[in-house]
Amino acid sequence: MSAAERAPTPRPRRRWAAIAIVAVAPLLLVGLFVGATYTPLFRVRTVRIEGAGVVGRQEIIRLAGLDSATNVFHLDTVRAADAIAADPWVATAIVARDLPSTVVVTITERAPIARMLQGQTDEAVAGDGVLLPGAPTAGLPEIRGALGDLSDADRVAAAQALAALGPSIRHQVSAAVMEVGDDLRLQFVDGTSVEFGQGGDAVAKAGALRSVLRWASEQGVAVRSVDVSVPGAPAATLANGSAFPG
Repeated sequence: MSAAERAPTPRPRRRWAAIAIVAVAPLLLVGLFVGATYTPLFRVRTVRIEGAGVVGRQEIIRLAGLDSATNVFHLDTVRAADAIAADPWVATAIVARDLPSTVVVTITERAPIARMLQGQTDEAVAGDGVLLPGAPTAGLPEIRGALGDLSDADRVAAAQALAALGPSIRHQVSAAVMEVGDDLRLQFVDGTSVEFGQGGDAVAKAGALRSVLRWASEQGVAVRSVDVSVPGAPAATLANGSAFPG
């Protein structure tokens, strides 16, 4: 018998043991890494807040559920952001990690652009129709219904229309009135009336209104009423009774 024939064959048990070690090693490394993320190194030490004005720092931290035991590595940033955005003053919220121990919160706040009567109290309204409790309402245009109370959809449509006007024109508006049939009419402080039509195309309608008012200013004429319900074909009646376009 030759030497080759007498050589012992490798034992299968040893081969499988080697394979098992190779397969398990990455899992062990992952386990060690995951375990390391639960160390005090990743406990929150700093919370950096950007964009906040009305909403206080402590309120943002409370809404996000952050405390000294929070693990930054395992923080559910989406859930924390959603919790912050539940505050009516917060339009958007983004929560991010800055490892190992910092949480960064960036928010965009709503601003009051109108007011409306809620029971016996004037409530401020943001540009997307959200009510802002406790905000000052002095000098803001009123949103109201011609008959009865407004629906949430009517309030949103009126607020979006006022927001689209921009500050320079919005400050000239005394009221946004939702008529029967859901047609919106804007009343200006100087008596000018603007038919805004039903909801939708607020930006286009606001642009058409600006064009008419700009034309009137350049021509040195006073406008009595404007109709931008069809923004591609605005119309106006001048104080002297003539029409635009003539």
